[in-house]
Amino acid sequence: MLKLYYAPRSRAFTSLWMLEEAGQPYEIARVDIRAPDHPTAAYKKINPMGKVAGLEDAGIGFGETAAILLYVADKFPQTKLAPAPSDPRRGRFLQWLMFSPTTMEPAMIEKRLGTTPNTVQSGWGDYDRALSALEAALRPGPWLFGETFTAADLYIASSLNFGMQFGLVDKRPSFCAFVEQATARGAFQRATEIEAKEAATPGH
Repeated sequence: MLKLYYAPRSRAFTSLWMLEEAGQPYEIARVDIRAPDHPTAAYKKINPMGKVAGLEDAGIGFGETAAILLYVADKFPQTKLAPAPSDPRRGRFLQWLMFSPTTMEPAMIEKRLGTTPNTVQSGWGDYDRALSALEAALRPGPWLFGETFTAADLYIASSLNFGMQFGLVDKRPSFCAFVEQATARGAFQRATEIEAKEAATPGH
């Protein structure tokens, strides 16, 4: 069974949502990320960065949200949360799956700090370039690949939701509509209920 190493009110929520979308058995292992001894040597064997989320399968652990989402999608192909490796859409799917950590997060930090990067030299371009590219990709919808919801939609929606809540992303109508339809999904609602229960329970 998959084991999710998780802390409430953290980036681990995205992986929790993904596991609910997959609908397969998993267990949660709480990680106290504010404990004086975190990250422990044991946890760094799961995620060398000491961050959450971490995922463990058959005794092998790893971190990075995009990797967790891709692993879960590929492990359970019947969920259709990722195009098959032989599908021509796979490359574009991977591009958008990786977009949150490689492009959106640097762009959000740029907005928060008010910096102006060199749009040619910076891997993420700049804030306007990144967000305009995403806005174009969300048309005509409803999802990045038409009627099929994938892990890429999940990660983008999670990042947009966070970014708009904290003023790091402009509340463009297309972004608001995309997040609204994504967070209306049953899996998101279940993950939100789990998050609320975990947040109400003292860390351990």
